[in-house]
Amino acid sequence: VENASDTRITVTWPAAARAAAFRRGEAIWLVFDGSGRMDLTGVNRVGPRHNDIQVVQGQGIIGLRVPAPPEVQVSASAEDNAWTFTLSPRATPPAVAQLSREISADGRGRMTVNFGREGVVRWINDPEIGDRIAVAMLGGPARGVDTRRATIEAAILPTAHGAVVEPRADGVSATYADGVLTVSRGDGLIAAAPDQSQLASEVSAAMMESDLGGVPMHAEAASNMVQVRERIDELTRRAAEEGVMEGAPVEARMALARYLLENEFAAEALGALRIVAINQGELVEIDPEYRLLRGAANVMMGRVQAAQTDLTASALINNPSAALWRGYAAAQQQEWAEARRELERGAGAMEEHPPAWRARFQVALAEAAIQLNDYAAAEAAAQAAGAEAPDQSLRLQARLIEARVVAARGDSTRALTMLDELSRTRDEETAVRAQVEAIRIRRMTGAMPAVNAIEPLEALRFRWRGNSTELMIVGMLGETYSELGRWRDALATMRIAADRFPTDPAARQLRADMSTLFERLFLDGEADQLEPIQALGLFYEFSDLTPVGPNGDRIVRLLAGRLVHVDLLEQAAQLLQHQVDERLQGVGKAQVAADLAAIYLMDHKPDRALVAISGSRQPNLPQTLQADRRILEARALLDLGRLDGAVELVERDRSEDAQRVRAEAAWRARDWQRASAELRTLLAARNRSQPLDEQARQVVLRMGVALTLSGDDAGVRALYRDYAGDMTNTPEADAFEVVAAG
Repeated sequence: VENASDTRITVTWPAAARAAAFRRGEAIWLVFDGSGRMDLTGVNRVGPRHNDIQVVQGQGIIGLRVPAPPEVQVSASAEDNAWTFTLSPRATPPAVAQLSREISADGRGRMTVNFGREGVVRWINDPEIGDRIAVAMLGGPARGVDTRRATIEAAILPTAHGAVVEPRADGVSATYADGVLTVSRGDGLIAAAPDQSQLASEVSAAMMESDLGGVPMHAEAASNMVQVRERIDELTRRAAEEGVMEGAPVEARMALARYLLENEFAAEALGALRIVAINQGELVEIDPEYRLLRGAANVMMGRVQAAQTDLTASALINNPSAALWRGYAAAQQQEWAEARRELERGAGAMEEHPPAWRARFQVALAEAAIQLNDYAAAEAAAQAAGAEAPDQSLRLQARLIEARVVAARGDSTRALTMLDELSRTRDEETAVRAQVEAIRIRRMTGAMPAVNAIEPLEALRFRWRGNSTELMIVGMLGETYSELGRWRDALATMRIAADRFPTDPAARQLRADMSTLFERLFLDGEADQLEPIQALGLFYEFSDLTPVGPNGDRIVRLLAGRLVHVDLLEQAAQLLQHQVDERLQGVGKAQVAADLAAIYLMDHKPDRALVAISGSRQPNLPQTLQADRRILEARALLDLGRLDGAVELVERDRSEDAQRVRAEAAWRARDWQRASAELRTLLAARNRSQPLDEQARQVVLRMGVALTLSGDDAGVRALYRDYAGDMTNTPEADAFEVVAAG
C-alpha cells in the first residue's frame, strides 16, 4: 500500500516464517526462509513508486527485490504469520544486535552478530551485481545490524532485520548457531591491511591513457585494501544518487566501474557497467571507454568470446591498450599467432599499465613465441615479465618459460636443473607444470621409459585439478598409455578431462589427439593386436570418435571384416547396420549395404540381406558396385526360394557370378538337364591351363550328379574323360569316381 511518502508491503505465510530486510545497492531486499512461489497479485496496489518489484530466489530462500531511491529505508515488523515492511525516508530503527570482531595476533579473526534467537543462513545471487551473498534470517520482532562492518575478505551490511554478508574472497563462510551469526574464512578473516609489497600483487590497474580523445584510464594505486573498500563505498553511494532509469546520468557510475576494474573487481565492474547501459544505452555502441572497460573486465573473468565483441569494435581497432587485451584473450584461447601479433601491436601501451598486468602480458607473449618456435623472442619476453612481476607467482611463471626455452635449445641438463628447482616452489601450479615439463624432457631424451612415467603423471593428475594444466597432464598420460598399448586407458583418461572442460582450447586439442589415436587403432591396424571381440568393445565404447567420411566408413568395414573372419557374423552385421541406418548416404551407403547383405547371407538371413539391398538403392552407382549388388540380391532370392526372380535378375549378366546364380537356380529347381548345361557353361569359362580349385571341383561333382539324374550317360562319360586327370589326387577324387566312373 502506498501513501504520500511511505510504502507498506505485507507478506503473509501459512506459518510463522523467518525473514531479513536490508538495502543493497539500488534496491531493498525482503527475503524469507522458504521456497515455492510468491503471489504478486497485490503488487499493483504498491503504486508507481516501486513498479519494478522482482522475485528473487535461491535454495531455501525466496523474497522480493524492490528498487528504491537512496533516501528510502526499510523497517520491519512481525505479527502472527505476517511480516509488514515499511519503505520510507523516516524508517523506524530496529533493535540492534551486538556485532563484534575478534582479532588474533596474526591479524586474522572472525566477525559475529549475536541475535539471541534461532535463525538460519541461506545464499542467494544478486541479479544486479552478479555476485552471491549470504543472508541470515530469523523470526520477529525486528532485530538488525545498525552499522557496516568490513574486513578485506567480507562485509556485514546494515539491516532492518537479520543480517547480510558480502563475501570479498573465496572460502568465506557464514554459519548460524546458538543465536549467533559467525563469518570467517579458513584460519580467519584478515582484519588488518597488508603491507605495500603484499598489496602490489593484489591491486593492479587494467587501463591506460587512451589516444581516443581524452578517455581517462589511469591506474590509481591504493595504499591498502581498506582504503580501496572505503573508496568503493564512497563511489557506490555517489552512483546510487544517479538512480537507475533511462536518461539518468552515468558519470559517477562510470567512475565506480573504472575504479573497480583498476582494482581487479571485474565482476562488480560489469555490474556497474550494466546499469550504465540502462541509463545511457547508446554508450554501449558509441563510447570507446565503455567498450574497453567492459572488454577488459570480461577478459579478466575468462569470458573471452564476450570480450572480443567489444575489443574488436571499430572504435578500438587502433587502440594499443585494446590490442594488448585482444592479444591476452587470444593467448587464453591458444591462438598463438594472433596473440603474438596483437601483444606486439600493443607494446606501446605496455608501460601505461601497472607492473602486474605488464608481467601478465609479457608472460602471454613469451608463451605465444615459444609455441611458434621463436625462442629468442620467448626468452626476451619471459625475462621482461620476470623483471616487471610484483609477485612471486608471476616471476615463477616467467622462469618456467625460460626453462622451456633452454630445453628447446637442446640443453636438457640445465633445463632439468631449473625445472627441478621450480618443482619445489610453494606455487602449486608452477610446481606441477615444472614436474610435467621435466617428465616430458626425460621421456624425449630416453632417460625415463614410458612405464616409469605412468605413476608420477597419475599423481600429478590428481594433485592439480582444473584448467589447461590438468589437460596438459592428461594429454601426456594418454600418449604414455598409448605407447604401452593401454589404449582404453589412454582414451578413457583423455575423454574424462576433455568432457570436464568442453570449451577449453586445450580440451579441443585433447579431443583431436583422441581422434588421431582412434584412427591409428582402427585405420592403421594397431588394434589388430587385440582379439576381435576386444577391438569391437573398444570401438563401441569410443564410437563417437569415428571420423565422418571415407575414413570412418573404412574403419567400420575393416572391423566388420575382422569379426567375419572369426565367425562373429551377428556383431559384424550390427556394426554395418548402424552405418547404413544412421551415418551413410549415397554411394557409401550402397557399398556398405552390399557388405551387410553378404554377411546376412553368410548368417542364413536372406530376408535381411534383401532389405539391406532394397533399402539402399541409389541412382548412377558405379557399374562394378551395381553388378555386385545385383548378384547379392539374386543370391538372397535363391535362398528365399524365389528362383525365377533370381534368374530374371541376372538374365543379361554374362559374368561368372551370374552364371553361378543360374546354375544354382536350376539345381534347386531339380531341372537336371538345365542344371548340367549351366554347370558346363560355368566350367567352360575357367582357365584350363590352371588346376581345378576347390570351388571348381565342386562344380564338376555337381555336373556329374546332374548328368546322371537327367539320364545323360554319354555326358557322364564325356565328363569323366575331360576331368579324370584333374580330379586325381584331390580330396574329391573318390567322390568323382562314384559319380562319373559309370
